[in-house]
Amino acid sequence: MSLEPDDEPGIYERTMLVDTRKLGPPAKPASAPAAPVVPWRPFVFTHLEKVSRAQGLLAERLRWLTPNPGTLETLCARLKALFDVDVRLTVESAQARPMTELRRFLGDPSFLAVLAPGSLKGRVVLEIELALAHSAVDLLLGGAGETVGLRPLTDIEEGVMGYVVLEALKELVPGLQPGVPRPRLDGVARGVDEVSARLGEDGPMLAVHLNAVLGTHRGIVRLVVPSAVLEAAEPEVASAQRRERRRADMKAHGRRLSSLRDWLRAEIGVAELSAQDLASLRIKDVLLLDALSARPDRGEPGTAQLRLGLGRTGHLAADVYLENGRYRARITDVVPGEPGHSQGGDSGGGSEENEDFTNPELDVPPELEGAALDDANNRDGSDLLSDLPLQVAVELARVPITAEQVVGLRTGQVIELRRGPGEPVDLSVNGKVVARGELVEVEGQLGVRIINLG
Repeated sequence: MSLEPDDEPGIYERTMLVDTRKLGPPAKPASAPAAPVVPWRPFVFTHLEKVSRAQGLLAERLRWLTPNPGTLETLCARLKALFDVDVRLTVESAQARPMTELRRFLGDPSFLAVLAPGSLKGRVVLEIELALAHSAVDLLLGGAGETVGLRPLTDIEEGVMGYVVLEALKELVPGLQPGVPRPRLDGVARGVDEVSARLGEDGPMLAVHLNAVLGTHRGIVRLVVPSAVLEAAEPEVASAQRRERRRADMKAHGRRLSSLRDWLRAEIGVAELSAQDLASLRIKDVLLLDALSARPDRGEPGTAQLRLGLGRTGHLAADVYLENGRYRARITDVVPGEPGHSQGGDSGGGSEENEDFTNPELDVPPELEGAALDDANNRDGSDLLSDLPLQVAVELARVPITAEQVVGLRTGQVIELRRGPGEPVDLSVNGKVVARGELVEVEGQLGVRIINLG
């Protein structure tokens, strides 16, 4: 507390410290009425469509039936030349539902083309809404695309629409992904009952809805694909087609991730350490290394593995060398899907060697024999952490990189690592830096002396 003279003599201004933690809201007069309590209840979403996990996986398989980029544009250009009007097709939605709900998606009457996907036994149904089909027939026969009510198509009109489907398949098939069964027209169905009989009612289906514009006319085109056809069209998990598709997706959508940044790590060594030993690391401790592929302490060239994130899906092999006093990395190979280091080792949990350390009668280690029973039973799982092996990576350097730059990485590309010879290296676990140190040699074996803990 301090007293300071004011402008008027004899009057003082008092300055004091106030503990704001003891302050509270102003007291309400006793006569003030209590605020009403507003009842509340948890918010619950209603009318949500229930989708099973199997149906979700079915929708994921649709990506393998999706044509290559530009195929829809080529198809629309062919139909535009056929009808002499503007044609547009856009995918609106895809729903995975049980086959028993087929009538919910298909109209009756409607134009229903049955497609045979290659040599598969299953069938796919292509529906064109009746009003849109009438407009297409009238345009193709030289009319203005006028509709004539919702009467079923005649045999001649179905033949005309069959011709349209054949012309569409002729443009669509070359743009399908490799390995996808090539569809062919297998006839026209007369009503939903015939479609249901040909498709069966076993398993789920995927209904794909497309918005179609034919000149001034609009309508819906639907594709119903049974699960058996989708499963047969999906390539193997480890196939080259999947890897190529992943690269294409990354290239197509890389710009959307251009603002996301991560670290590209140049790893030159590795060591295995238990979780307990890692937690007990101290400054000036030396961690012996299992392998080292470069010697930045001597300014020598070598090799490195460039990893992003956890690095479990693969890495970039690179040569590291000095140029103008700084290390650079030249990419030599892209190694996808390389399995990570073994985490388990040879535990031998049921070996005779391990059984020698346990009293078979008490089923406790010898050091606990004779101890109080509560002492043995009260031990928790924290003691097991000391058995977890951790892979500690030695990083020559790490540089910031965006997702868009990752997509553009190519063999032969040179990356500036911004690290000179003799500078400290980082120790990381799963991409997280845990310590920094300098390379040392201990009785002919290389190690890292800890100089800073992360």
